[in-house]
Amino acid sequence: MIFNRFAWSGGGFAAKAVFTLATLAVLARLLTPAEFGLVAVAWIVLDLTARVGQTGIGHLLMQSGKLAPQDIDGVFTLALVLGAVCAAAIWLAAPAVAALSDANALAGLLQVLAVVPLIASLSVVPAHLLRRELRQPTLLAADLSAYFIGYCCVATTLAFNGWGAWAPITGELVRTTIQAALLLALHKGRLWPRLTLRGSKALVARATGYLVTQASGFVLQSAAALAVWYALGTAALGYYSRAERLAVLPTQAFHNTFFDVAFVATAQRQTRRQHLQWAYLQAAEGLALAALPACLLVAIAAPEGVALLLGKQWPATVHVLQVLALAIPMQAWYTLNAATMRGLGRVYGETWRQAAYAGVLVAGAWLGTRYGLVGVAVGVVVAHLLGSVALAQAATMLDLRWPALGRSLGPALWTAGCATPVAWVLLAWLRQADSPPFLALAVAVAAWTSTAGAALRFAPRRFQPTSLQALTAIVRQPTLKAGLRALTVRHRPVALPPDLGLPLTAPPTPRP
Repeated sequence: MIFNRFAWSGGGFAAKAVFTLATLAVLARLLTPAEFGLVAVAWIVLDLTARVGQTGIGHLLMQSGKLAPQDIDGVFTLALVLGAVCAAAIWLAAPAVAALSDANALAGLLQVLAVVPLIASLSVVPAHLLRRELRQPTLLAADLSAYFIGYCCVATTLAFNGWGAWAPITGELVRTTIQAALLLALHKGRLWPRLTLRGSKALVARATGYLVTQASGFVLQSAAALAVWYALGTAALGYYSRAERLAVLPTQAFHNTFFDVAFVATAQRQTRRQHLQWAYLQAAEGLALAALPACLLVAIAAPEGVALLLGKQWPATVHVLQVLALAIPMQAWYTLNAATMRGLGRVYGETWRQAAYAGVLVAGAWLGTRYGLVGVAVGVVVAHLLGSVALAQAATMLDLRWPALGRSLGPALWTAGCATPVAWVLLAWLRQADSPPFLALAVAVAAWTSTAGAALRFAPRRFQPTSLQALTAIVRQPTLKAGLRALTVRHRPVALPPDLGLPLTAPPTPRP
């Protein structure tokens, strides 16, 4: 049942969020901001190698229509080669990277972490084949098990014993090793390093666009942190990285899974334009409905959240978190458009837009360093706003009009406008009464949730979300085909804007 898969995935996301918050709360009280800054630099380096050696290569498996055994072996071989190259590059570049820092211990941390890309390359093919088959529950089980052992058990134990920055580094080594072993065990077939000369040329040609796109994505993800590290120092990066982590945590796991589903679904239905138009509008409405109210809640409850999760030594992260939370809806929009363009095979079109997006982000972050951490956060949010407009080309590729996209934001604006003032007033009153952070945060979340639910329940017709109706109809059926039929037959038609030029119901189920 699709409903069971969604429920299982939702439970996995919730468990991962709980583990992450618990680990973050423990480490934030045992590590200094400077030590977190060292770890943040190490994660930036690992993110680059993961995008180039893992995600960029793995997308070849997801975008391809049919896969032969030699294609799978070729991608596996290419992943191993890139993993070895990335490992050697980290080892050799570690002293030079450490020379840019104000901490000598960074070189040793990076050289130990150099083995991570090589280990992770073993799991590229199994992981992306599972994503291609939309087996998110299986992926979540492997990820959750590895994270729990690596961070909740190993990293926190070492931190209690005074290992400092080495505690999360060791936890990452353990997590990567366990995850690779689990994914290899879940893979049903055999993987052999095999690549012909002709096959290697074809793979490299197809992978180039993905690798360039992943490099641009790395700049988008890490430009602000690099600017903070270079201009303001390692301790400032520790503060900024914790605020950034808290800002993306509420939606990160959902965005990753949504990207996989949207990417695969778009790639498999590239010629069914009406299906893609309908699905794009529903996804845009649903993402906005989840992201816009959430970003406002994070912004107004940031003081309580930081005090509860990180402790008393992190006050500098509060204002940074409040600003970065405003970028949550823009990141959701980016996820939808990137998945759509990549699924349509418009890799190079996405590449140059993403490169322009990355350039604006670098400029905004660097200019923001003149005004401290909050200035960097403001520059990042402005860059995300401009970049989201640039990536909106995915909608025009589907022949969608801007008025239709604007109407899809109506339910989110209505819900945020009703729920946010209530939570804001309650938090202000609880702060004046010197309530404990846990109580204030719990009351704000409860008030926001109940008000948002009531707003959706009694919303005017123009603000009623059709995406919830579509999701409910689909997940109750054993297959997507049956879900779309149920949406069309058993429920009221899903009304689309009359100027869109599309059917006023869900797209018809194609015949096999």
